[in-house]
Amino acid sequence: MTPPENIQQAAARHHGLPLLPRPTDDERDPLRWSRRLKLMALGATAFVNFTANFAGSGLSVAAPVLEMQFHKTANQINALMTFNFLFLGVGNYFWVPFGVKFGKRASLVVSTLMLFAILVWTAKTTTFNSLLAARCLSGFASAAGESIVPNIVSDIFFLHERASMMSAYTILVSSATAIGPLLASFIIQYSRGGWVDYMWVCAALAGANTLAIYLLYPESTFERPEHHLPPAGSATSDSEKPAIRRVETNPWHGVSVVPKSWRSIWTSLSSINHEVRVTELFFRPLAMLFKPAVMLAVFIYGTSLASQVILIFAFPNLLMAPPYLFTGIGVGLMQVAAIIGLLIGCFAGGYIADVITAVVVRKQKGVVYPEQRLIAMLPGCLIAPIGCIVIAFSCAHKLHWVAIAFGFGMVSFGTIFAPNIAITYVVECFTRNASEALVAINVFKNLVAFLFLYTAVDWIASSGWIQVYMIMFMLVSMGMMLCIPFYFFGSKWRGQEELGLV
Repeated sequence: MTPPENIQQAAARHHGLPLLPRPTDDERDPLRWSRRLKLMALGATAFVNFTANFAGSGLSVAAPVLEMQFHKTANQINALMTFNFLFLGVGNYFWVPFGVKFGKRASLVVSTLMLFAILVWTAKTTTFNSLLAARCLSGFASAAGESIVPNIVSDIFFLHERASMMSAYTILVSSATAIGPLLASFIIQYSRGGWVDYMWVCAALAGANTLAIYLLYPESTFERPEHHLPPAGSATSDSEKPAIRRVETNPWHGVSVVPKSWRSIWTSLSSINHEVRVTELFFRPLAMLFKPAVMLAVFIYGTSLASQVILIFAFPNLLMAPPYLFTGIGVGLMQVAAIIGLLIGCFAGGYIADVITAVVVRKQKGVVYPEQRLIAMLPGCLIAPIGCIVIAFSCAHKLHWVAIAFGFGMVSFGTIFAPNIAITYVVECFTRNASEALVAINVFKNLVAFLFLYTAVDWIASSGWIQVYMIMFMLVSMGMMLCIPFYFFGSKWRGQEELGLV
């Protein structure tokens, strides 16, 4: 059995902030799980995103090999990566309604099992069309974790923990796009099977991930009663700031964690939700897309992701040609710069963002509202835009590879720093509709990124690095600057929407 723990102690470790949402007396409440169980559940479910992006991005370094093997052009081989990315977004429209209807645990187990089978197919395929079909379907199967895992974070963690825990999700999503090509370059260079052996490694990861979810993640869906919303004293009149509430700054005491046996975890299932219709679930994300906060997150995430992934796709053509003449391993090792940037971005967009938000809440005498998260953008808001400038000129003028690596690390920092804060902000704005909001974010940020990626090779060839990455500089900077009006007017734009935080 997982060990008991006192929730008051957990609150004390997080800057003495109140426990929001308030835990219930119901033993099914996931907020009352032990700390160890929460972390195991998060690790098992968030790893879905690592496996998905690890399998999706690794083939980028095999592009020259695939061109020769299948006698295809660079653009045709590029489709193996870009359409995988597109279906990674589109698949959210299936898996999240499936999770709402049948439970998050069922959705993740079925999707990872499907991914395992498709990756086995990918490893055994012998024709280009079969490989392309497998890549599309593997993207579809990989999509479940993108929207469901952030909602799991909202289910099992308190408000003051969410940015830190969301960073685990974001780092696994982003780091896989760097670690995948890095490891793939060594496997392709030294393994007899080349890229096929890499796909077998991906299949093994998917199989292990399925087992981990089954063993370590109990169903976390829980309908929180209305009387467990935060106390409702407001700092301003309701007409001025309808979505802001004042809460007590002292934590609630004496709420003990409910221990769960391993057997109860393994047999945990959510009953079918007969109150929702599947057709209705498909239209909810479209409604959420028109929420200003969701549109902000789509823009920030899509442009930040595109600025990094364009480089991953373009590196083989850039670095294998003169004056660099890198081998496949050399191209893969450039991902070390991305990993460093991602780790720093994880710390800044997670723990540091939580600390900044806690300080702001205390300075505002216990007034809590989602826009406080956006202040955490300030410390790192210039790093990714400057990275775009470094990339533009170092690639255009064929500067030393260290300059390219430095810019790549800065851009990679922005891939995790800003999206992590933006997603946490959206979850706190629309906690009861978090799944629908996250579907909208993941579908449309992938569409935004897909548009850039699909044209990346031709775009760079025709317009040059400076034009491409100065446009990316403008877009990434615009996403950061949009946070300013959202901080001042975001609560009014949400109107009478429910307070997140619950």
